[in-house]
Amino acid sequence: MASLDLRDNLLGISWVDSGWVPILNPGNVLDYFSERSNPFYDRTCNNEVVKMQRLTLDHLNQMVGVEYILLHAQEPILYIVRKQQRQSPTQVIPVADYYIIAGVVYQAPDLGSVISSRVLSAVHGIQSAFDEAMSFCRYHPSKGYWWHFKDQEERGDLFCSSLLL
Repeated sequence: MASLDLRDNLLGISWVDSGWVPILNPGNVLDYFSERSNPFYDRTCNNEVVKMQRLTLDHLNQMVGVEYILLHAQEPILYIVRKQQRQSPTQVIPVADYYIIAGVVYQAPDLGSVISSRVLSAVHGIQSAFDEAMSFCRYHPSKGYWWHFKDQEERGDLFCSSLLL
């Protein structure tokens, strides 16, 4: 399952076929998404079976397996395609969402990726602030701790030993 997650995590790439961009609409966006050069499209999905058998997309509801649907369309610029695992005619499990903006396809980040990125950014900011603060703190066995700022050299040092407690 871990290798599947790594293969499905394509957050850092995008795909576009500029020949399709001027003619994209809700009726053909899934055909655009299923282009051979699109790295986001799984060729083993039920959409391929339906396409080969020349059936309508309504037949996807009766199949079990991976499928793609048009989840949302805001013409002419935004389309959202969902990859989902169909368990039964009424039960599906979302696998990934892809958004198409002006013809460029991106994988939408999952909640875990968003939270991980935000936490990493926050920790980096806190660590940078801590490192900078520590660069101004001084210690001497006879004086203890104090803050040493360049603009305070003429005014004298400010002791920080009480602040560290």
